[in-house]
Amino acid sequence: MSRIVNRGFTCEHRLYVVLDGSDALRGAVVAFFADAVVQRCLVHKERNIKGKLSKRHWGELSRLFTRLRSVQGIEAAEEVFGELKSFLKPINAEAYRSLHEAGDDLLALHRLDVPSTLHRSLLSTNAIENSFLNTRRKLGRVTRFRAETDQASRWLSYALLEAEKGFRRISGHSSLPALIAALARPIAVSK
Repeated sequence: MSRIVNRGFTCEHRLYVVLDGSDALRGAVVAFFADAVVQRCLVHKERNIKGKLSKRHWGELSRLFTRLRSVQGIEAAEEVFGELKSFLKPINAEAYRSLHEAGDDLLALHRLDVPSTLHRSLLSTNAIENSFLNTRRKLGRVTRFRAETDQASRWLSYALLEAEKGFRRISGHSSLPALIAALARPIAVSK
């Protein structure tokens, strides 16, 4: 984060950030952008909780997370979150703790009250991870970079240009002005 800021990155409004759960990364974001809206990746959280449950509970967990991704507004999201807690508490204490560990970050986008059409793209880290995966695929066979040249930068540029060919619009991109407006106003405090 310090290198990004030192290169001149600034933000005129609050920053919306989707993270996979790294406490260090969350701390760095908040250190540089104290008013950032931090959303936990629901895909990572679901996968993490699923790993703690027996397979017979996976269907219900997936159903609840699918509902959480599709509901509009904080009230509906808190209702589904309550159902998730009620579902997990009696069957697995570790899964229940994992859900609680994410805290308010699981419902950050819902709290902004933006159209649910943005949820598909903005509730997970899939957009950036797709770029990482495609870059790794292109660079996977390159075994040696010469330190005295700019080969590494050239290869990375090539890989990112190739990955860019697969980029698509953000689902619900026509609703992005609502996100920008929501980031311009103070975030609602949860009850």
